[in-house]
Amino acid sequence: MKRKILLINPSLSRAIYSRSKIRAGIAEIPLLSLAIIAAPLLRRGHEVKILDLSISRNPYNELVNVLNFFKPDFAGITFTSPLFKEAAEISRIIKEQDKNIKVVAGGVHPTLIPEEVVREKNFDVVVVGEGEITLSELVDCYDRVETIKGIAFIKGGQFFFTGARPHITDIDELPLPSWHLYDLTRYKTPRLSSRKNPVGPFESSRGCPNQCIYCNKGMFGNKLRFKSVNRVVDEMEYMLECGFREIHIWEDNFSANLKRAKEICREIIRRRLRFPWNIFAGLRVDRVDKELFELLKEAGCYGVGLAAESGNQELLDRIKKRITLDQIRNAFRLAKEAELETTGFFMFGLPGETEVTMKNTIDFSIELNPTYAKVTILVPFPKTAIFEEWDKLGLIKTKDWEKYEFHSPDLIYDHPNLDWNTLQKYYDIFYRRFYFRPSYVTIRIKNGLLNGNIFYDFYYFLKTWIT
Repeated sequence: MKRKILLINPSLSRAIYSRSKIRAGIAEIPLLSLAIIAAPLLRRGHEVKILDLSISRNPYNELVNVLNFFKPDFAGITFTSPLFKEAAEISRIIKEQDKNIKVVAGGVHPTLIPEEVVREKNFDVVVVGEGEITLSELVDCYDRVETIKGIAFIKGGQFFFTGARPHITDIDELPLPSWHLYDLTRYKTPRLSSRKNPVGPFESSRGCPNQCIYCNKGMFGNKLRFKSVNRVVDEMEYMLECGFREIHIWEDNFSANLKRAKEICREIIRRRLRFPWNIFAGLRVDRVDKELFELLKEAGCYGVGLAAESGNQELLDRIKKRITLDQIRNAFRLAKEAELETTGFFMFGLPGETEVTMKNTIDFSIELNPTYAKVTILVPFPKTAIFEEWDKLGLIKTKDWEKYEFHSPDLIYDHPNLDWNTLQKYYDIFYRRFYFRPSYVTIRIKNGLLNGNIFYDFYYFLKTWIT
């Protein structure tokens, strides 16, 4: 039977970034997961609509209008921990409009804490883990929900989980994302983090074998699964045909298989594809070499993120990052030699952090001298190793997940050996010391005049530091 499914991305308030120095660079990019989830449903003959409330000026009004016009049988809401309350409010509105609509929760937070989510009275079921197959089966066989793997629900006041669904082994078999369900003209990404609009997100692999204590593997697991080289480049071509003018790689392990990463670049070059792209989520510094950076540049990639995290080796070891300061230095050096823009990612508030180690990190960021540098204060997200450790120590102050956003961690926990005034002080010092160096300002002005970006640089400077 043909069904109507409304897939919803909640509104992510820009207020979350009000205390962040990177608020001027907030991007508007269509959500990849919903485009991926929609494709198998369409293949089965269902009617699907995506509602992205993150770009809506009046999210709740738009939600009600779409519900009344589209009249879905199912509504799927994907969300992370900070958006739990927002998703619950969306589910309440849906049930208020039509109690017969089946409301399905999915995404990282429902996967990690399914019982708490499904006990919110307006969620009917939770999809745990990868949802492409699970949601399609749920729509087809809702009256037999207990037979579908990867589903959590409440029956007679009791919590039931049907058991974990195995991860999709061959992700090449997934249909291409349904980008036509988005109005791409509504998405704008600042020049600070893009070259052309609209920008499209991309994944070429799933899973991560690393054991960093601030990260969880609930959605995609520890085992790496790669799309083939041809599938990756076919999908990139398809995105360009859909109307994207730039692609950002959003995944943990693009270069985990170094040979494959290089072959992707060679295939882009072989097909003579011309488009800007950026490995925005970051490369591991121990999985790069000179040839990779040179091929990335030749294939049209203009920038890479590199996760340094800390300028103190003891802290890197403590968070199980499994990298060295020299590997970090080498990765930044090679990327800059290939004339790629670099973004350095750093963290404060790690276990064992002190004023000395934060000074180490600030000095290290200046030594590395990336094009851009970003620091965040550690947030211990639920089900991560650091959350479990600090929860046992009584350091977690709240499990109000709405507070679990990156730029107000003082509401979430007490650091074992640093007060929040000190952490905030060094957060501010990091940005002042990095961005207000005469050498940095000089090179930004010089490059801005040469490439025509001087007015953009000045605009984002005002947005970040003055407004």
